Amino acid sequence: MHFPMLFEELHRLDEWDYERIGLRGNPAYSGLRRGDWEEPLVHVRRGKLEDELIEIIERFISGDDVKHVYLFSREGGAGKSHTQHILRRHCHERDIPFMDIWHEDMRNNLREAIPYMLEMIGRERCVVFLECDHPPEIYRQLVEIPQCLIIGSGHEPHRELDGVMDRFRVLDIERDYPLSHEQLYELLKATMEELRIGDAEVVGDDLLRMIAERVKSPGDALNVLGVLLAIAAYKAKRGEEYEITERDVRVWTRRGMPRD
Repeated sequence: MHFPMLFEELHRLDEWDYERIGLRGNPAYSGLRRGDWEEPLVHVRRGKLEDELIEIIERFISGDDVKHVYLFSREGGAGKSHTQHILRRHCHERDIPFMDIWHEDMRNNLREAIPYMLEMIGRERCVVFLECDHPPEIYRQLVEIPQCLIIGSGHEPHRELDGVMDRFRVLDIERDYPLSHEQLYELLKATMEELRIGDAEVVGDDLLRMIAERVKSPGDALNVLGVLLAIAAYKAKRGEEYEITERDVRVWTRRGMPRD
């Protein structure tokens, strides 16, 4: 179901429209997102996943041989990018070299470029991050560079890791590292606290709990919250008062998010 008359209006909202209702932006992962931030607003620990990944990074930097890692989820919004943000922050705080590989790096000779860059800073090893949908040729280049620990992510490990699957630990973060409903509620509550710039309660605590009980992933939780905030901002822009209700939550937790 696509309803352009509503969805296009929601996508046109800007930061001023959210400030009108006492918020500094929209946390949705979809095209509704508005706000001046690059890293996640809040962090809810994902149990042993982060501990395991940080241990792998520390062992690699200390000189151990470890397998590369691929963070896998069947759907978007499972928290792969968020986890990589946390790992980048850890590397930065620990003075561990890291770099991001983009799709256009397919044109580069990574086997030469990465050792060259490490020589420039006098370091021996680095962590390499890749987000979704890279061609397998990039992974095949990277596994031949012993100075690199790869932490990739995506939805198609059999395609992206074609020919090098045995060099990776594929971690199913939806199945093996799920967030509980209580953790999803904590994420939503902390997000609203970060967004709020006024005293008004835009989404009640009972509704945040209702969202958390009806979704499975952090991305879905933030997207549902995002569309509710967009509707409130849209109504305010039109000069109307609007109270977000259980009916809103029921509709949007069943339907999902409008997309660009």
